[in-house]
Amino acid sequence: MDKQHGGDIEGAVKKYNLCREDIIDFSANINFLGPPPQLYQKLQNELNLIEKYPQPDSEHLRSRLAQKYGFAANNYILGNGAVELIYLLISVLEPNYSLILAPTFSEYEKALNSKGSDIKYHYLNKSNKFRIDVEKLKGDISQDIDLCILCNPNNPTGNFIDRETIFNILQYNKKRGIYTIIDEAFVDFMDRDISSVTLVKEYDNLFVLRSLTKIFAIPGLRLGFGIGQKNIINKMHDHKDPWNVNIMAQRAGELLLKQRQYIEDTKISVNKEKKFLYNSLKKYEDIDVYYPNANYIFIDISDLNITAPHLCDELAKQAILIRDCSNYRGLGNNFIRIAVKKREHNLKLLEQLDRFLKNMT
Repeated sequence: MDKQHGGDIEGAVKKYNLCREDIIDFSANINFLGPPPQLYQKLQNELNLIEKYPQPDSEHLRSRLAQKYGFAANNYILGNGAVELIYLLISVLEPNYSLILAPTFSEYEKALNSKGSDIKYHYLNKSNKFRIDVEKLKGDISQDIDLCILCNPNNPTGNFIDRETIFNILQYNKKRGIYTIIDEAFVDFMDRDISSVTLVKEYDNLFVLRSLTKIFAIPGLRLGFGIGQKNIINKMHDHKDPWNVNIMAQRAGELLLKQRQYIEDTKISVNKEKKFLYNSLKKYEDIDVYYPNANYIFIDISDLNITAPHLCDELAKQAILIRDCSNYRGLGNNFIRIAVKKREHNLKLLEQLDRFLKNMT
């Protein structure tokens, strides 16, 4: 299977000879509640729209975003998932020398490599639980850096950067003419407000990425958006396909942006299950479980004397998929990531993990 990302159901079916319906996927961090129920009905009612072109540049959705988050509509851009916008923005910025964290989401590095940007890595340390030390981060931001990318909360570690620290970093970068991208793909799962969206007004060197894919469980539709200064947004529009967001995703977005109660229900449900799963995993003395701030749990299995690929392989044979983090820069082959899911599925994961660990002794 492709180790770059989780969610490869078809790959697991082929590799382990599994029935698709039996698989429980903990490898992709998607809201276990599933999409809002009314979304299915809306899309069914509007299937005839596939005969028409989408609205160019998702103008209506941009207006909806402006109503929801503030700013003007031309401060927003919609994408076929936030990943498309990462590549598009880097293509527009054309950075010569960029700084990213390690470990963090792999698409930043791939997007930068695609544009020939040199990359400097700020390595997070296991001794500090992979948390950012802002002074050490500043020490790595040399004068030749022109782009800094942060993931908040970070994927895969789940650690977050508080607003005061973000403010500190933005001020530091602005004085040095460094552009800052903050990817908030999982911020809607947080039980506190750490978003940097409002700071776009104050900092012309800031671009914030958001995803609707994770919180609304629509990875197949794909929808993300970015917030930035108008000059950057205009350049991004000039570089992209005018119909980059399909008409069904646009229609879905109109409904999803109204789902305040759904998001609150999600936070309650995810918070309950992540605490249950975290506390259950903490009972195993030989694994180091990081507290989950979003909807996934980062785990160090170094003391088990097995590798992450081995554990992932054994659980996959039982139709349980978890994320092998071996391909994250800055991590070895002893880290895994597990999505928070509904109780029934969490119990099945714990049952299979318990069985495997007992068979090891």
